[in-house]
Amino acid sequence: MQTKSVAGASMDQWQVSVYMADLGKYETLNLQNIVYPNWVISHVLEGSVITSTGGEHHEVREGGVMLHPPCLPFSEWSAGSGVHEWVSVHIHTGTNLDLFQLYPVQPVVELLDPAAYSAIFRSLFRSWRSNDPFKSISVTADMLRLATMILESWDAHGRLGRSEAYTAKYDRFFPIIRYMADNLELKLSRDMLAEQVHLNTNYFDRAFHEAYGINPMQMLRQMRLNKAKRLLETTEEPLSELAQLCGLGDAAYLSRQFMKTFGVTPGKYKQMIRSAQTNLMTLQE
Repeated sequence: MQTKSVAGASMDQWQVSVYMADLGKYETLNLQNIVYPNWVISHVLEGSVITSTGGEHHEVREGGVMLHPPCLPFSEWSAGSGVHEWVSVHIHTGTNLDLFQLYPVQPVVELLDPAAYSAIFRSLFRSWRSNDPFKSISVTADMLRLATMILESWDAHGRLGRSEAYTAKYDRFFPIIRYMADNLELKLSRDMLAEQVHLNTNYFDRAFHEAYGINPMQMLRQMRLNKAKRLLETTEEPLSELAQLCGLGDAAYLSRQFMKTFGVTPGKYKQMIRSAQTNLMTLQE
């Protein structure tokens, strides 16, 4: 394998967009076919978890970092409690070369110094939640440091690459999944999506299902519900407004689908998030 320097690009050559940063606490975990339009990087701070993508399974213990590629369904399961430090992020060059395309890091990386990684994440998390005028600078600096620590750990463990389950056959549909992610509030049909990639609707459905294990409309629904979940975590908008923003019709339909997918009503989930945030603030004081 050709060697590339981890420090091969200076900080101003990288463009960083952090879309979400959170401290995820759970008693048990059962996430199925979750899809994000950007990389999800999740550090297992406490507990252990099984993660699955494309039929490939990995057990991740404390100090391990999971890297979930954009637009690729993943699942996470744990019978016990745990805490994850996670971000949804896009890091790329000025020519739009993705950092983790340049460095094909394996799906799970054991950190050389989990405590140091966690300290930087906490700094990023504080900045992410703040209204500081220099928030974007501090978030970018911390995110690049986290990425560097992942790359250094990957390098120290022999630079193992990603399997086919995490790469090639999914690339052809990245543009349409990005299109869905950018237009979740719109009324999108199978025919409209197939037209975006110039494919017959039935063939598009079959090829998409072969690649991801779910059809495009199922993925669209999951992406909309994930957006609703994030908005419940970060805004105070009424449920009717969230339904419109996520393309989920009205509050009643959103509530039914949310309960069916996550096993809890939006209102109850909001209460859980507020309680967790209050506990976190108490711990930090």
